[in-house]
Amino acid sequence: MYKFLLIAALLPAVVFGQSTPFRQCSSGAPVPSNVYIEGCTALPCTVVSGGTLVAHGNGITTPVATASVTAHIVARVLGLDVGFEIPDGLRDACAVGISGATCPLAAGTTFDYTLNYSMELPLVGITAQVEVGLTAADGTAITCIEIDATIIAG
Repeated sequence: MYKFLLIAALLPAVVFGQSTPFRQCSSGAPVPSNVYIEGCTALPCTVVSGGTLVAHGNGITTPVATASVTAHIVARVLGLDVGFEIPDGLRDACAVGISGATCPLAAGTTFDYTLNYSMELPLVGITAQVEVGLTAADGTAITCIEIDATIIAG
């Protein structure tokens, strides 16, 4: 019995690998219990322009009931927003990304979110501060994290 519990406890670490360090956004929005960005175990993460970024946020709990959830990404260099926006096809987190629950979400619902994004980035050779977050229909922040990412040419 104890062996089964130990295996069950370690399985997420084996499946997802090592966690990726992150910061809470300056807004103070809630954070996931764990973040795993494929290929990144230390900041800054290396992001390849033209490559695919796969990021998992586990243990996200919505503070409010919401019919919809919108994803956003903001990239900043030296504190200035570089105007990068998440593509329309990835904004509706209920349609793409949320697992472990379905929309509408009741307040207190815990779920996971996966961002799977192939991207062409306009700037390479820089390190940017990247903010990724989810927002409820009423504008309440559900979760938000920041990482540092060095962008390289693909």
